[in-house]
Amino acid sequence: MSTDKDDYVSNLTDEGQDAIVEPAAPNPLFSRILDGIVTFIAIFAHATWIILVAVILANVVMRYVLGGSIVALEELQWHLYAFGFMVGLSYTMVHDKHVRVDVLAEGWSKRRRARIEIGAMLILVMPFAGLILYDSLAFIEFSMRLNESSRSPGGLTHRWIIKSVIPLAMGLLILAALARTARMVAFLRVAQ
Repeated sequence: MSTDKDDYVSNLTDEGQDAIVEPAAPNPLFSRILDGIVTFIAIFAHATWIILVAVILANVVMRYVLGGSIVALEELQWHLYAFGFMVGLSYTMVHDKHVRVDVLAEGWSKRRRARIEIGAMLILVMPFAGLILYDSLAFIEFSMRLNESSRSPGGLTHRWIIKSVIPLAMGLLILAALARTARMVAFLRVAQ
């Protein structure tokens, strides 16, 4: 006789599904809080894409209609792009939209894929992001002490501001990896 829990676990471990865990899979409070933090900051970062389009349009009009350009606006394009992209890394992990090569994993069970996902988060993603975060702090501090600015005349000042996105992005990536790990652990506990 089948119980509701058996049906639930059977649905979670159905091999015909593409995602490692289904949206209905257990999502611990810890994971939901971290996902919420990353998503909140990423939604703010999504607004930079709209600003970026406006800056690009302004540059195009200034260059091809008015015959001039402002170096600071050209540099601002790259800064906005860097901010949106780097913060977007953690958002894609939270929503399981990151690039993954599943040539080997497509034949594996969901339990095995979840275990490998946990290992990847603990052995690869978090240490890498932690190392980049740690090393970027001295990089930013040096830029602040130097009062680094663009080498181009009329370029942006305070280069340390864009460099500060590096530890922010890596911190968010660590939070996203922790949330993903917690969700995989909860999946493995239910799928036993």
